[in-house]
Amino acid sequence: MQHDFILLDRSGSMKTLWEEALGAVNSYVKKLAEDKIDTGVTLAVFDSPEGQSGAMDFKIVRDRIIPSTWHEVATTEVEPRGFTPLNDATCQLVNLAKAGNYDKVAIIIMTDGAENASKEFTVTQAKLLLDQCRARGWQVIFLGANFDNAAQAASYGNSMRSTVQVARGNLQAATMSVNSARAEYAATGAAMGFTDEEKRRLAEKK
Repeated sequence: MQHDFILLDRSGSMKTLWEEALGAVNSYVKKLAEDKIDTGVTLAVFDSPEGQSGAMDFKIVRDRIIPSTWHEVATTEVEPRGFTPLNDATCQLVNLAKAGNYDKVAIIIMTDGAENASKEFTVTQAKLLLDQCRARGWQVIFLGANFDNAAQAASYGNSMRSTVQVARGNLQAATMSVNSARAEYAATGAAMGFTDEEKRRLAEKK
């Protein structure tokens, strides 16, 4: 049994990228359906709406949806606003994944900036949970939305092969690259990642 978990940063700085980000998510799930990947999809968004002193808001926008029945997420459903409690959100998402009896899992984390508001978990704790995922053969992909996320992803234990900086205008191309790797992972269990050429192309500003 397989599942895809998408964690999307909805902090205020995502406003200028929000339509593109949701379009990339919708395109990713549409391609899963076209490729007939036997998986479910959960999309969660997160922020700290009251700022650095407030609690995290972790909202599941789509829960365990079969790709062929996915209803596209509209910009009016959820909007960017607060800060970025990435440690807390990552740990909550991983705990959701671990609660399911999944053989293969793809975790895709899209953010446009660094952690700045977590209250419960540290980077070290988030890395430990993600390490447990990777040890099970689950795939963890970090997408930096118009953001050089190399240092961020490395702090969570992610390899550079499964981490990519994506310039504005290239988010859908990035998720299409993930789709290609996802299909191979579904078929053979091969690790997901990006080629050097894909990383170069996706980081180029249009």
